[in-house]
Amino acid sequence: MPARYRFGHAWHVDAAPERVRALLEDVARYDAWWPAVRVVDGSAPEAGTGARAARLVVTAPLGHRLPIRLVEAPPRDRELRAAIHGDLEGWCAWRVEPDGDGSLVRFAQHVEARAPLVRLATPLLRRVLERQHAAVMRAAADGMRAALAP
Repeated sequence: MPARYRFGHAWHVDAAPERVRALLEDVARYDAWWPAVRVVDGSAPEAGTGARAARLVVTAPLGHRLPIRLVEAPPRDRELRAAIHGDLEGWCAWRVEPDGDGSLVRFAQHVEARAPLVRLATPLLRRVLERQHAAVMRAAADGMRAALAP
């Protein structure tokens, strides 16, 4: 059985969209504000394409580590998009929109788990894994707000 996941999260940040987007474009510094992410290899041009790529390790609250490689895709209508390779395969996207005096940040992710442990756990623990993802994203929202605080 495929271990496919679709996630969507949104939150408000008291910062201008340009500042939020700049933070999100700097993948090499994600671990400065996102507690679950460790940057292994910062953003560098991908051979033959010119797209930037970065290797990250994402640690879930229960301690499982997912090594992934993000490869940026061409921007689409105010959206930052990246392909995900490794223990997860698929894509993720950030969209930042004006929201009052700040910004609305939306994150979407569609992936299939390739890590054997996650694939085996999916039928029994899907809800637990989804809650772990939500916790990772809550920490991202909190870290982003702190990093962008005036």
